[in-house]
Amino acid sequence: MPEPEQTGAFLAMNSLLRRLSISLAAVLLAAGALLAVGLQDFPRGLVEDYVLSRLRHDADLLYVRAAEAGPDPAALEAATRGAAGSTYELPLSGHYFLIQRGEQSNRSRSTWDEDVPLPRSAAGTESVTHVPGPAGQRLLALARRYADAPDAPEIVVTVAEDIAAIDGAIAAFRTRMLAGVAFALGVMLILQRRLLVRGLAPLHRAVDACRRLERGEATTLDGDAPAEVQPMIDAVNRLAHHHTQRLGRIRRAAGNLSHALKTPLAVLSQTADEIAAQGDEAHAGELRIHIDAMRSTMERELHRARLAGAGPTREYFEARGQLGALAAALQRLHADKDIAIELDVPDCRFPVDREDMLELFGNLLDNACKWARRHVRVSIDGAVAPGELSCHVDDDGPGVPDDMLHRLGTAGLRADENRPGHGLGLAIVGDIVAQYDGTLHYGRAPALGGLRVSVRLPLADD
Repeated sequence: MPEPEQTGAFLAMNSLLRRLSISLAAVLLAAGALLAVGLQDFPRGLVEDYVLSRLRHDADLLYVRAAEAGPDPAALEAATRGAAGSTYELPLSGHYFLIQRGEQSNRSRSTWDEDVPLPRSAAGTESVTHVPGPAGQRLLALARRYADAPDAPEIVVTVAEDIAAIDGAIAAFRTRMLAGVAFALGVMLILQRRLLVRGLAPLHRAVDACRRLERGEATTLDGDAPAEVQPMIDAVNRLAHHHTQRLGRIRRAAGNLSHALKTPLAVLSQTADEIAAQGDEAHAGELRIHIDAMRSTMERELHRARLAGAGPTREYFEARGQLGALAAALQRLHADKDIAIELDVPDCRFPVDREDMLELFGNLLDNACKWARRHVRVSIDGAVAPGELSCHVDDDGPGVPDDMLHRLGTAGLRADENRPGHGLGLAIVGDIVAQYDGTLHYGRAPALGGLRVSVRLPLADD
């Protein structure tokens, strides 16, 4: 059978789960975003600080050599050659310097014949910039300004180093780190989702327990639950125990009342017979009417008590087999009319109480057989709507006038006083349908021409 739609309680639980999942996911994503921002700048700043410390050391060394060389340009070039290491001698090595003293300037041999745009120092003693270098290099340049004496020209030393390889390493590190962080966040989201589902699972079990309790089944919630949910689980268990005890008391009280009234009713019936034997038929008939009304009321209330307190059951309704046996019994009961009962039902198992369905179809078929001429038809279609049992019981009898259709099912109403019965069959059917929150409709049978009784019952989870 197709599963029914989820109840409002389960949807509410899902809504809570969704809200918690979204909020926790938002927190994790925010943390991941902050980490990504940190990875964007922190490694670069760390590495550039290390490179700048080396460049400051080289700039100070070059300044010392330039100050010792004096104002002679040749002496300046000779003094600074190889002063900061051989890397400044190799062409396009990625290490460059520029020394400026007044109008004089001296470049490292590593610049070769390229015009490397090394910046001059701006106002202040030190400036750091990024400039493009030859062959696609990306230079980190440090310019420092030195003043020996008020009347001596300032010496400005600019030192640069190619950090393109470092940038590539940082980018690769950042990519791997962000991939790892994304993977970790995904795992954390999955884990927190699982934890939430496990934490809220007792709520789902509580909903299922209430459904079973509604169907009259025995139910007890076992297992540990979170401290916030355990009080509700305990309350459901207490409610189930109280419900079972209360229904038991109702059934016992109804049974005791029935047994207590049977003897007085038998005595009254015997008294009516004695009065009739004495010739007072009118008085006896009136007394029998009241006795029958009392019996009908008692029988109806006993059926109500059975429906309200059916007790735990796991016997589901096997449509084809159980309706076949019921039809055979009714054909024997109405053998004088040679009624043909046609069954058009699926060979499937419906999650409804077997006794309730036998009571419902028994009353419908018995009523149809009383009025039918030759033919009664029962059809069940479980695919009309998901989670619903839909059935029709048709007969080829005279039918019911339109002005009486809305009154059918009223206790004590009989369309023909000459037919046997107390008019309780359809009233009991109405009670069963109401117990299942279903719908009951009376109309004209389209094919057979008699009465059609249509019943739709919502099905609980199997």
